[in-house]
Amino acid sequence: MFKKIVTLSLAFVMAFAAIGCGEETAEPAAKEENKTPQYAEKQFEISGFWAPYDISEEGLKEYKDVGFTTLAMINHSLGYTSEEQFYFGSQRTMTALENCKKVGLNAILNYNDWMVPRCEEEGEDFYGATPFSKHDIYGEYKDIITGIHICDEPYLKRADGTGTNHFALYGDKTLIDDFKKVYPNAKFIVNLIPITAVSSRGFTTYEEMMELYEKTFMEPFENPFVSVDVYPFHQGNTQDDGTLLVNYQYIADSAKKYGVKPGYILQSSVGGADEGRKEFEMELSESDLRWEVNNALLFGADTLQYYCYSVPKSFDENGKEVFMYDYCILNRDDTPSPIYYSLQKIHKEIQSYSNVILSYDWQQVIGKSGYDVSTYRVAPLEIDDNFEEITFDNAKKYVETSCSQDIAISHFTSKDFGEAYMFVNWADRDVKNEDGTVEKVKNIVTTKFKDCSELKVYGGVGFDGTPKTLKLDKNGEVQFELEYGEGIFVVPVA
Repeated sequence: MFKKIVTLSLAFVMAFAAIGCGEETAEPAAKEENKTPQYAEKQFEISGFWAPYDISEEGLKEYKDVGFTTLAMINHSLGYTSEEQFYFGSQRTMTALENCKKVGLNAILNYNDWMVPRCEEEGEDFYGATPFSKHDIYGEYKDIITGIHICDEPYLKRADGTGTNHFALYGDKTLIDDFKKVYPNAKFIVNLIPITAVSSRGFTTYEEMMELYEKTFMEPFENPFVSVDVYPFHQGNTQDDGTLLVNYQYIADSAKKYGVKPGYILQSSVGGADEGRKEFEMELSESDLRWEVNNALLFGADTLQYYCYSVPKSFDENGKEVFMYDYCILNRDDTPSPIYYSLQKIHKEIQSYSNVILSYDWQQVIGKSGYDVSTYRVAPLEIDDNFEEITFDNAKKYVETSCSQDIAISHFTSKDFGEAYMFVNWADRDVKNEDGTVEKVKNIVTTKFKDCSELKVYGGVGFDGTPKTLKLDKNGEVQFELEYGEGIFVVPVA
């Protein structure tokens, strides 16, 4: 696909910190403060799929210190007993809740019905028809229980036509009504398969799956939940998985339809199994991780989860431990990996303006390429089926953008605060040379606004919570310089 990129007049540039920008204001502090909207306190819910093996206070403090707010009790690597498995009603669940309370973590419980019959002291009818009422034993912890993980990547049927229909099983009215009665403020979590594997779940199209998912798992709830896991960095790839934007669009559209914010599970696993093909790339840089996080925010997320925190493991016929990945947020020996420290920085950045971005509702994402020949990375959000440019439907202050590489732009609105926009650099990944040095790929982005004189800018590499103020030039233009994976959230000020 060939196209001409309209060249905009460049705004006067004055570089500062990690963002190159338009002229920075020098207004008195008191006047500046009055122009900044005052937002209510909010934060992202952040957790790690594959919970820590160590659920002691010390183990959960380490988990919390990466920037997690919530313990997701998902981990099947241990023995088949109530003390070793997370399932609804197990002793391990109760112990984890006790320690979550002590260290200041919220919790997502694991329903885990398929594991119950495997545990030596439990029988087939452990749950019954109304499991949440039957095991209503978490009264003193309900203030920290934000959700219950019901099912991951549900099947309609397997490719061969066999298998459990999870939509019918977990969409049962008696089950859902029981959940709503006992946990009216918690999320009923059924996470979706990515678009590349929809046929493996018995569906012809993603649209077909989303329609049934919405009817089954979203309509019954006043505040439904929708999420998906898309893991972009696979072994042998030189850049991200191009389906991520398309997949996130489906999830964000469903969340918008029901007036809620979506969740996304992000890749934090490196390498592959001890035996067989390596699934994921051998290294994830801080910029890769920041790119993942910013794309989730770009599509309106308030919930982030990582796959994985601990490295999943099993035992071979000789009793030897076999690991699925080389390392995740933790190493195989349960010490912090490089990913741990990168995410510490990134979580601090995004939580420092979580009250701002979470005060706005996501509306739409568009793409813009800076190349004469399309890279096809942002093409699905740039050009429609009729080869017409996709523009924002109802943006009042945004006019147009030009860029030196690829970029994705999101439109947000708030009845209290008006409009806001997010820009995420979709340039190619940084280039690592043989000598170990890294060539940073910068994206020069020039954007034109109207009916405003300046922008409040949140986010970016190293952001500490204090917004920068950028003055627009006489043409209403401003320029940003963004690193690979970097994202900024801007609020136009009249």
